[in-house]
Amino acid sequence: MSDKKSINTINEKPDFEAPELYGLTLLLAASAINYVPFAKYKVANDALLYRLRDRNDITDHPNTTAIPPTYMSDTKDASINQSFIQLNPEHKSVSPFLSFWDYHEAYTQFKTTPTEVANNLLIKLDQSKPMNWVRFNCQDIQKQADASTERYRLNKPLSQMDGVFVAIKEELDIQGLETKVGTCFINDGTPATKDATLVLKLKKSGAIIIGSTVMNELGWDTFTVNPNTGMPKNPYGTVRTCGGSSGGSGGVVAGGLVPVAIGADGGGSIRIPSAFCGLYGLKTTYARVSGHGGATVDPTLGSYGPMAATADDMALTYSIIGGPDPKDTNSLLQPLLHLKDYDNYLDLSDLTIAITPEWNQSAVEPVILEQLDLFKNYLQKLGARIVEIEIPDLDISGTAHNITICSEMYTFASSHPKKFNSFLAHTRLLSGIASALETRDYVRAQQVRTRMMNHLREIFEDQKIDLILCPTSAILAPEIPEKAYKYGMCNTALTVQSMTYCTLANLTGIPAVTVPAGFHNGIPVALQFMTSWWNEALLCRIAKACERAPGVERKRPEHWFAADELI
Repeated sequence: MSDKKSINTINEKPDFEAPELYGLTLLLAASAINYVPFAKYKVANDALLYRLRDRNDITDHPNTTAIPPTYMSDTKDASINQSFIQLNPEHKSVSPFLSFWDYHEAYTQFKTTPTEVANNLLIKLDQSKPMNWVRFNCQDIQKQADASTERYRLNKPLSQMDGVFVAIKEELDIQGLETKVGTCFINDGTPATKDATLVLKLKKSGAIIIGSTVMNELGWDTFTVNPNTGMPKNPYGTVRTCGGSSGGSGGVVAGGLVPVAIGADGGGSIRIPSAFCGLYGLKTTYARVSGHGGATVDPTLGSYGPMAATADDMALTYSIIGGPDPKDTNSLLQPLLHLKDYDNYLDLSDLTIAITPEWNQSAVEPVILEQLDLFKNYLQKLGARIVEIEIPDLDISGTAHNITICSEMYTFASSHPKKFNSFLAHTRLLSGIASALETRDYVRAQQVRTRMMNHLREIFEDQKIDLILCPTSAILAPEIPEKAYKYGMCNTALTVQSMTYCTLANLTGIPAVTVPAGFHNGIPVALQFMTSWWNEALLCRIAKACERAPGVERKRPEHWFAADELI
């Protein structure tokens, strides 16, 4: 085995050590964990997955619906018949990236058509294949584009997203494509017969779905090192990861092929790739976006949301895919979706923004905290009040999340017993560890979930905090060694560092957004804001404000595949 890395997060004692595993060593470990007596129990204990068992002081009522009862609304007459929000062109995003504005304006002014752009895009998609970002269907793209072209000819676009190209993470059903969830066998040869609800909503807006983006197998890591598909390459440096598990979604947007992609986030899987690829990424409130038609890999933690080139693309896409759906009963608990005050991004005098100095010290890269200070000063100049807070029990919060997501993903993996050995070694290794967990571990984790939700309610309601500002990830996009490409990798130290600031929002269900914060040696830097349940409108507004921060560079990557006729 290679050198061991010691992992120490805030207040987390004792430290635990985890080896980096690649190649044949990873394959042997995956076999040993399932066949060597007591191995999985030893590894689970070393990974601190048993640390809640003796915490008899945790007596909170367990909760698996990450929405406090007082935040639950009664949505009546829910349907997916949509009336679309329109953004104001006087306040449109300024960006070196192409936005839905570029597409919509080019079409309405008849400078080009969706069909012409689609024909060019198909060439670009073919050229980008070595980047391992997306699987696509040429005929379906052309069919959707032709229909959009006809709508613009008749001056009847369905929305500002009509004719805009969007990619979808592979764990969501797209009619005619296989929902393989990053595996080599799930739904192999069995294309989806219907669209997932959010895909259907996008199509109803006129958006053109180009295909499925590459992901970690089952979404069970944060780097999208997937030998089944090839690792999505970061357009800012092809030896670096796009992040994960929505890695392909990050690459396909950062590379300029589309202005928006949909990701899924159970432990940072929208925010981490958005951070590593220099994008805006919105992890929505639990059940704000319907999960119908999505794989149930982490059903009490996961949520869907947009990964976008600009704040406007993120906000508009969120307004389309969010809202109640009778086919997902949890989505019926939400209040009305809106983008109130979205254009009020230069006056933040109504906001109190909290930072967490002790937690922030877990950042590995000093440049992340340097940029956090820059943004803090900028937000103060816009009138925001900045205060310092502590969030209690962050150490056990991370453990509770790890127990929950491992239990839920193992449940999904174990529903394929005849094909279990077809999973990648990384998935089999984590499944073996997760199988050592017991009901008491999962229940105790849900008790911690309740405790953390109550802590956040106190922060948002009693302390009157509007937003929490922290890093998105403790690291920047790391390089992935070539030895990981054939069989995959298991680097727990990097995984923990990438997820340090993400898991709280998943465990508690609150929404969070990552925003670009410049570059360090050519690699994107990012920051994160979190807020109370259902308050995505505020996250969209703060992202819009951050987009105008002076001195924060945004630039196109070296590997850029945008539609030539729109540049």
